[in-house]
Amino acid sequence: MMHKVLLIRFSAIGDLLLTAPVIRELKKEGAHITLLVKDQFRTTATLLEGVDALLSWEKDSKALLKTAASEYHRIIDLQGTAQSKRYVRKIKLPTSTFKKPYLRRMFLLLTRSNTFALTPVVERYAEAAGVMLSKDKVTFNLSDVAPFEGKIVAVIGGSHEGKRLLAKQWLEILKSKPQEELVLLGGPGDRQLAQEIKAELPGCTDATHTTIEEGMAIVSEAKLVISGDTGFMHAAALMHVPLISLWGATHPMLGFGPWPQQKNQREVITKGK
Repeated sequence: MMHKVLLIRFSAIGDLLLTAPVIRELKKEGAHITLLVKDQFRTTATLLEGVDALLSWEKDSKALLKTAASEYHRIIDLQGTAQSKRYVRKIKLPTSTFKKPYLRRMFLLLTRSNTFALTPVVERYAEAAGVMLSKDKVTFNLSDVAPFEGKIVAVIGGSHEGKRLLAKQWLEILKSKPQEELVLLGGPGDRQLAQEIKAELPGCTDATHTTIEEGMAIVSEAKLVISGDTGFMHAAALMHVPLISLWGATHPMLGFGPWPQQKNQREVITKGK
C-alpha cells in the first residue's frame, strides 16, 4: 500500500523551494505527497517535482480536519509555527515537526558568532522528515526559455527593504559586465529600480515582468546569478548555477545561505547600505 504523506509548508517562495530536496527523498521511498500551502504561494508550489496533490490552506484546511485521519498515514509539518502546530494537533495522525531554534537564533543575532550558526534549513527539514539528503542538482517543473540561455542574471528584488540594494549599488556591481548579457530579474515592485539601472545600462534586459516560473527558468539557464537573500538565490543554489549571494540585513549563518554549498558560489557579506 502506498504511504500517503500530508506535507505542510504554507509559505514563502524560498522556503517552499527549499523543501524540494526533501520531497525528492520522500518520493524515492515511494511516498504519495499532498502539500498544504497558502493560496498566495500556490504557483510556486506547482514548480516542485514530486508533489502529487496541492491543497489550499484557505479553502481546504477545514474539510481536511475531517478527512485527513482516514486519507493519510503521516503528517510532516515543515512550517513549524504555532498556527501549524495547533492545526495538526487536531488530526490524530503520527506527526513530525520542523523545529525552529528561537533561542539560538536570538544569540546569533546578538553576537554574530559562528558558535551559534544555525544548521541549514534544508537539513533541518530533512531531520523532521526523517530522510537522508542527496546534494544532487534539483530540477523543477519549468518551461523552456531559450532566448535567456547563458546570461548574467541580477536578482534586484527582495522581500523587504533590508534585502534590497539601491540602484547605485547595482550599477557598481554590474558596470563591468557586458550589457547585452545582463538580465534584471524581480517582481512588479522592482520595475522602477530596473528602469533606473537600465537608464545607465541601456543594453541590459528588464525581466521584472516575468512570472515566478519564467524567472526560475531564466535562473536555470544562467551562466551566473547575482542575488541577495531571495527565492531565486535559493533556486540557483539548488540547481547548481554559479552564484554570488549578497548579504546585509540577513546573514547566511541564520541557516538560509545557499544550499548545497558549491565551489561555483561566493558569499559577499556587508553591513548594509
